[in-house]
Amino acid sequence: MRLFGYGAAIAVGGMLAARILWLRRNKAGLSDETFWAFLNGLLIAGFVGGHILYLLEYARPGTEAFGRAVFSLSGGYSVYGGFIAVIAFVAAFARWKKISFMRLADNVFWCAAFWHVWGRFGCFLAGCCYGTPTDFPLSVTFRDVRALVPSSLLGVPLHPTQLYEMAGDVLIAAALWRVLRATDAGRWSPGLVAAGYLAAYGCLRFAVEFVRGDTLPLFGFLTAGQALSLLMLAVSGAILAGRSRCIQSC
Repeated sequence: MRLFGYGAAIAVGGMLAARILWLRRNKAGLSDETFWAFLNGLLIAGFVGGHILYLLEYARPGTEAFGRAVFSLSGGYSVYGGFIAVIAFVAAFARWKKISFMRLADNVFWCAAFWHVWGRFGCFLAGCCYGTPTDFPLSVTFRDVRALVPSSLLGVPLHPTQLYEMAGDVLIAAALWRVLRATDAGRWSPGLVAAGYLAAYGCLRFAVEFVRGDTLPLFGFLTAGQALSLLMLAVSGAILAGRSRCIQSC
């Protein structure tokens, strides 16, 4: 039996994140009955959204690479697609159950920040989301032909972009945990964690894109990932604007 490091890291991180969300279900506005329906819908939405955007970005329909990507167990996921789908699902679920979108989003996005740490570790194990060649002292070199690094980059020192993001996600999650606890205590109104995560990760990803080796150019110096980072900043701003006039049911 072969164990894929990417899938294992995602699974472990997901189980821990789900456990944390379960412990915080009442603070998120979820009852015991609605929690499992919400969690299952959230996981499906995040996976489908992330996988679809990955296929649109990196795979061409009708090719052998597309077929491999559709059924891949060691990659094939765009975190931005997951974000888009998760935001839409959380908003729809909160409206359906008439619970606070801001409180629910705060808890979901803190768990997302925590899970993202594990996800980037999985990327490092798989070799996806790799960096550009460098002589940086902390560079990493992939040599296994099963890694998702292109064969031309095997044995070449690369920026450890996966670890850059992993370290950044650790700092983001740690900082936002303090914000979440302050929100629980009533010192701040809900929505700041969700907006903070989208803004912080958007800035982190925008910077890391400069040394990513699998970027997709959009126009000028701007990559597709950086354009989506700017979109995250815009969504963060929209949440902050809504937070300023938020009432308990929003």
